[in-house]
Amino acid sequence: MNNNNRSSLDFDFFHALYNKARENNILIADENGIVLAINNSFSASFGYTEEDIIGKSLKILFTKEDQERGLPEHERETVLHKGQAYDNNYLVNKDQSITWVSGETVLVKDDKGKIRILKVIQNIHKQKESELELKRLNDFYESILASIEDVVIIVDNKLNIIKANNAFAGLFRDKVPEISTINIGTLIKPYDKNDELLHSLQHAALTGNSFSNRQLEVDIPSVEKRIFEVSCTPLRDFANNNMLLVVHDITIYKTLEREREDTIGFVAHEIKTPVANMTLINDIMQKAIAANDLELIKKMHMRNANSVARLQKIISELYEVSTINSGNINLDTSLFNFDKMVKEAIDTVELLHPSFKINFDGGADIDVSADRYRLIQVINNYIGNAIKYSDKKSIIDITSRIDENSVIFSVKDEGMGIPKEELPYIFERFYRAEKSSNIEGIGLGLFLCQQIIKAHKGYVWAESNAGKGSVFYFSIPTDQ
Repeated sequence: MNNNNRSSLDFDFFHALYNKARENNILIADENGIVLAINNSFSASFGYTEEDIIGKSLKILFTKEDQERGLPEHERETVLHKGQAYDNNYLVNKDQSITWVSGETVLVKDDKGKIRILKVIQNIHKQKESELELKRLNDFYESILASIEDVVIIVDNKLNIIKANNAFAGLFRDKVPEISTINIGTLIKPYDKNDELLHSLQHAALTGNSFSNRQLEVDIPSVEKRIFEVSCTPLRDFANNNMLLVVHDITIYKTLEREREDTIGFVAHEIKTPVANMTLINDIMQKAIAANDLELIKKMHMRNANSVARLQKIISELYEVSTINSGNINLDTSLFNFDKMVKEAIDTVELLHPSFKINFDGGADIDVSADRYRLIQVINNYIGNAIKYSDKKSIIDITSRIDENSVIFSVKDEGMGIPKEELPYIFERFYRAEKSSNIEGIGLGLFLCQQIIKAHKGYVWAESNAGKGSVFYFSIPTDQ
């Protein structure tokens, strides 16, 4: 076949492609980018007729943003120098809507030897929109995954980690290199007692069955021990049997559960003693009644009354704490003289404990707006503790003074004192200093005092040294 015949045949093939193509949109321009011809497919796809576009610059097919970026010139320069360029951008339709296109631009010569720019363009708008929508969905899911506080992990059927959220990286930040190199079984092994969780994961991978509420305790460097609940759900849509693991931190719930159990046990222990005393006293009283021993009956009656009073105090403090925990500490405020209120509280204590000498240096002879009953409750508790922990010392010093806009009250004793390392905890619920474990009480008095003073927008604190006595303070503002 001679060259003329080959050229004629090539032209016939191009002519057929140019006129009959449905997917390939063809545009021919000169070396300056002026449109010379378009095929029917181009007109059908983008709405331009020959009259609309022939003689116009290729620029009209580019968006304003692409024109400002110099994309038309860049494409023309590339094809003129390299003979080829690629399209992957928006094309402006005749109605000014935009369509995402892809294609190739090549440099050719016509049968007269003139340079021409040939663009073959395909409409990929639906495909691109699908890709963008998929990307938006992926970004959306990624943002949800990143915002979830629980650890979320996807593993394959060999327990290799495929994907994990930010919470996972935060939990195992000192142990995680690249996610693709981690096997969940290896990662949990130091914390997985008897490989219980590992066996559950392996069984789930083998059978496709889900599980939930498997517990795992993890020791994290520089953080306290954490307790997690692990759930596993097979992702049945995946042919390779991937699994979704959700690791939920239940440390706080377990801590509260233990605290509740400790509280119940502690209260039960404290109640057991007075109840046992009352049971024993009743037995003794029955024998005393039978023997008509009035002196012993009177003595046992007094002891029984003390046990009842102790029970009432325990129950009262527990009720007060439960009320405060429910946010129901209401103040019944009135206007009264602070020092007179303190003197009234001291007089009551002196009647009950005549062997103690209580000195009062009053320096707050002013009217305050506060809950009188609640403040007397705090003062009685402070003085009661000074007596209880007096270590056979019978002098208690009480002072009140005004400091700027506050009234400061203190109770000083010469008792056993409190070690410095225990001072930060003495106002916590159920806290008992180590040396006071043999003294009656359930460790709620100071906690109640703190809550009452806090309700008055005041503060509580203490100063002490072991063996040298203690000073307990509270302050309340004078301008409530």
